[in-house]
Amino acid sequence: MSDRVEFKREIGLFMAVMIGIGAMMGPGIFALPGELAKLVGPLGIVVYLAMGAVVVFTALNYAELGAALPIAGGGYSFVDRTLSKPTAFLTGWFFWIGNVAACAMYVVIFALTIRTYFWPGASVPLIALIATGVFAAINLRGMSEALMVITVMNLIELAVLIVIAIIGSFQIEAPNLQPFAPLGFGGFAGGMALVYISYVGFDLITVAAEEIIAPSKTIPRAILITLVVGVMIYVGVVFVMIGTVHYEELAETDVPFIFVAERVWGGWGRWAAITATIMASLSAFSVTLGASSRVLYALSRDGHLPQRLSQLHKRFRTPHIALAVCALFVFVFAAVGIVKFVASMADFGFLMGLGFVNFSVIALRKRMPNLRRPFHAGLYPWIPLIGIATCWVFVPALEPRTLFLGIGLTLAGFAVYLIRPLNRAELLEELRAIDKFKRYRIPRKRKRMRVLIIGGGQKGQNIAKRLLAKDEYRLVFRSSEHQITFVEIDEARCKKLEARYNVPIFQGDGTKREVLDQVGLHNVDVAIAASEDDGRNVIAALQCKQLGMKRVMAIVQDPDYLPLLKKEGIVAISTPWATAAMVENFLDRPGVAELFEIGAGVASLVGVVVPEGALVSGKQIREIKVPAECVVAAVIRGKKFVVPRGDTTIEAGDEVVFVGPTSHIKSAQDLFVLRR
Repeated sequence: MSDRVEFKREIGLFMAVMIGIGAMMGPGIFALPGELAKLVGPLGIVVYLAMGAVVVFTALNYAELGAALPIAGGGYSFVDRTLSKPTAFLTGWFFWIGNVAACAMYVVIFALTIRTYFWPGASVPLIALIATGVFAAINLRGMSEALMVITVMNLIELAVLIVIAIIGSFQIEAPNLQPFAPLGFGGFAGGMALVYISYVGFDLITVAAEEIIAPSKTIPRAILITLVVGVMIYVGVVFVMIGTVHYEELAETDVPFIFVAERVWGGWGRWAAITATIMASLSAFSVTLGASSRVLYALSRDGHLPQRLSQLHKRFRTPHIALAVCALFVFVFAAVGIVKFVASMADFGFLMGLGFVNFSVIALRKRMPNLRRPFHAGLYPWIPLIGIATCWVFVPALEPRTLFLGIGLTLAGFAVYLIRPLNRAELLEELRAIDKFKRYRIPRKRKRMRVLIIGGGQKGQNIAKRLLAKDEYRLVFRSSEHQITFVEIDEARCKKLEARYNVPIFQGDGTKREVLDQVGLHNVDVAIAASEDDGRNVIAALQCKQLGMKRVMAIVQDPDYLPLLKKEGIVAISTPWATAAMVENFLDRPGVAELFEIGAGVASLVGVVVPEGALVSGKQIREIKVPAECVVAAVIRGKKFVVPRGDTTIEAGDEVVFVGPTSHIKSAQDLFVLRR
């Protein structure tokens, strides 16, 4: 019995935007303007505006990638599909560092606020430990549950920011803005690097891609809405803060927003700003903690880290072990207690990781031109190139101690990667590669099956539906968690598949080598040729074999093709009424498949649902004339698995599973669906 559990897909557009807003509109706006005032004075207004313009390019690239590859892990998963495995691991490692450091920054700001206004003399690490434990428990229950809390906090935070900005706009004094650049432009790049963390919340939307409804549409919309709303509020609030209080005063306080709010609205403003700071800290902390655990989950799922980190909680379906590890490291970072340092450390991780993600757009276009892209960033390749430049150009502007620690953590990441012998072999293959396919010949042991279905017609859809089913019967017999990718030539059918399955879709002719080549051998464990035409299926299967795919299946009705396919080591399935079930049997029960010679279509293990009014309903199995060479292997009744006995009574709605030669299973199926 499989213990694999999948994410729940239940996040709509509003909640997806709340993920982005919760991370983007974090406590950075409440604390960083003071640090920015020290660097550039009133010029900080332009710093926020310029950074908003700069990150548009990365946001557009994320929208294109998120819509085309709706896979958990966000930026790491995009790089994993397009670039080399060592590069993908390093990207995931950078994102994990960025998310953990960002969490630490948020919880430190929260702890400092609590100590300053509610608990004088309290220990910052103690407050951080309590907050981390509480929000780890909230995230354990699921992203949607955490988002309910986050949404309330976001709305309170936004309301306070907007109200203070409106009230403060009437109290702006021109002398506070003059001279506009009293400290010159030398700190401009450093200021942009410092506030970069305030703009990266949109990337966390893609981390939860496997939990988002209709991701091909929802992800791009949520990213763009998050960015537009965030830039407008940031620029407006910073303009009011610097316009109402002289920058030198702003630079002297650790809580600049609370200081300004009290100046423009008295005691009401002070407590409103304190409340908003707490809400922003905890909201961003919760979202980012959940995202960091999913990055760790993705790295583990793909075999780079111990497999235990990719386990999902059986009840809540969240990566509970990865969450606990992330919470531990967040506390370690938070114990430092220096806001600017942990913010800079987070920037290092995000800037490095986002640069690779922007580059993956170019790799995606080059290697997978037929992949369906529901959202197009446009102006290729300039937008991804500008995205790369606008990330990595700010890394040297970070403070020196951040760079030293960042380099140390990068080396630590390499060390972690090289622990696994397979990773070491893979890195050597990358360095020695003579041709672009050589690195893919390393055998991989994955629990998650990556299934390529060539043909999106009824047969292909039936197979996908069967492999993606989550009912108890599948959970009992399934040995793997399947990840589907389609190749389909018809555009209208591609759109239908896109809306129905939320999986990567390549539009092109599956019999063509160049189309199959784009999918990549390292992204496929099993290829299934399942179009409606036997000839096309044979050609597609042979092409897959020639490309080096070890496990290839073809759906054919003409028995004349069987010898050819068998000779090439291709599994041929020729039973029309049991195709989807037989594919599932072969993937999940290879021992049973071989026992019954599934390759020749001789036997299978297939189920049928007993309809209302069936002749067999109410009868015991011993009373039913089941074909002699066919055996009732199981009865699935609702959520209960029933071991069949002679006195087991069949009821309407039961799923009865048969084992036997395919020629007899059809007769048994007909018998169990026959009505009175």
